[in-house]
Order: sequence, then structure tokens, then C-alpha cells
Amino acid sequence: MYGIEVRESGAGLMVELWGEFDIFCIGELRRMLADVSSRRGPILVDLSGIAFLDLQSARELAVRSLLYAHHVTFLNPSAQAMATVGALGLEGWLNPMPDTGLDEPRLFSGVS
Repeated sequence: MYGIEVRESGAGLMVELWGEFDIFCIGELRRMLADVSSRRGPILVDLSGIAFLDLQSARELAVRSLLYAHHVTFLNPSAQAMATVGALGLEGWLNPMPDTGLDEPRLFSGVS
């Protein structure tokens, strides 16, 4: 079971992902990322609710991180998301920002 919610926030377009992302939801994840990536303004993708992330989903997030580094920012990665990213050697591709502890996330640009 998984969820994808897209909403407006004070800092830009907020995408929240939660649950288990595997081969069964990769199509919806790709469509959503393609849709939000085509919009103007900052896009924040909250990874804090991810309980499981498979290879295809992690790769999709990493590719989007590289292609749209100028306006897509990944925030608050769960331990499970970071474990998958690390196990796949994608640390340099997907560079999420840690939880800021603020009600509205701070914006960071680019991939370092």
C-alpha cells in the first residue's frame, strides 16, 4: 500500500510519498513526477513516509533529481528510503535534504 499526495504549500508545490513503493506503483510514480516536474516554481518531495523503496522507484527518484535539480527538492528521507539509496549506490544521484524541523520546509537548490 502506498500514497501520493500533491498539494500547494507556502513554499511551493508539495508532493508527499508514503508507504511501499515497488513495481506495482512505478507507473503512477513516473506519471506524477513527470506532471509536477513540468510545472513552474519550486517542487518539494517529502520522503519521510516511505516504508519501502525498490530499485525502480529509487532510480526514478534519482533520475528526476538529476534532470530537475533546479526546481525539485527531496526532503525528510525516511531511514528506509536512505537505506535503499545507499544500498544501490545512488547517494550522489539522489541528495535529499534532512528534516529542518520547521513547519514550512526551507528551500535548497541543486544537487551537491
